[in-house]
Amino acid sequence: MRTSLFSSLCFSVCLLLSGACQQDKQVSACTYAHQVTIDPECYTGNGLRLTATDYGNIPDGFEWNVIALKDTSESWGWTPKDEKIIMTGLDTFTIPDSLVSNYEGLIIKVATNCQGQLKHSKYYGLTKTSSTTGNCTIWRVRTN
Repeated sequence: MRTSLFSSLCFSVCLLLSGACQQDKQVSACTYAHQVTIDPECYTGNGLRLTATDYGNIPDGFEWNVIALKDTSESWGWTPKDEKIIMTGLDTFTIPDSLVSNYEGLIIKVATNCQGQLKHSKYYGLTKTSSTTGNCTIWRVRTN
């Protein structure tokens, strides 16, 4: 009787440990946002929505860094005539219309707050362009 009770207890403990290990494998660690997407639809004048994705397990928040560039013709560097904002918030952020409508380019970076440690994404350059039909303004990720 003791042997079967001991065997049952050992079997139960093994099942519990096995389930805990499998659950840990399914949850990935908090990390930087591997992707930032922009609202792909026509810009309507209500701000530009950005979304951070693929950042792992439940971060404490996000810090969005946005540099609005007056001129994107020669350099994508920051100058004193450009605007820079830093906002903390959620995994989505809407850049105010005052920046989106008055500037030609945006440089975006988001930092994921993982228990007090900021983990930074890569920088994204966004350019204001017209749609293929010409009746709409679209923000696109700069590829070069």
